[in-house]
Amino acid sequence: MKPIRNLSAISCSLLASLALSWALPSYAEQVIQSQKHDIHYNAFNTMMVTPDTAQNYGFTRARNRALLNISVLDAATQKALPAVVTGTRTNIVGQVLPLDFQQIKEENAIYYIAQLRFTEEEMWRFELQIQPDLNAKPIPLKFSQIFYLEQ
Repeated sequence: MKPIRNLSAISCSLLASLALSWALPSYAEQVIQSQKHDIHYNAFNTMMVTPDTAQNYGFTRARNRALLNISVLDAATQKALPAVVTGTRTNIVGQVLPLDFQQIKEENAIYYIAQLRFTEEEMWRFELQIQPDLNAKPIPLKFSQIFYLEQ
């Protein structure tokens, strides 16, 4: 994971893109909750991110690229927490690929972003391990998503 430091204008743009992706019906908010943590996750096409945001954060914007976004919050305070995030993705024919998460740290938020390529109507199964507390077992997160090329 490579930390990225404070970039205020870019931060707003990325946050707006992430918020937009959660607001759209096809990108409903997804969260798993425990007594101590709320883990929010979603995946969306990189074309939803502005060109400036993509350039400043080092994302490749393309019709066949997506971002997987993970954020961990303290369940009681709703404050962002750092975590170790690892995982893989598996396609329908069983090809397993590791995910490389990049930490994006904002003033009041921490995101873990992995980039991935896909083909039209390709489904990927994600298996993640999220560890906000290094003295506790990682929290498993499994989900599937079909990706579509942006027009």
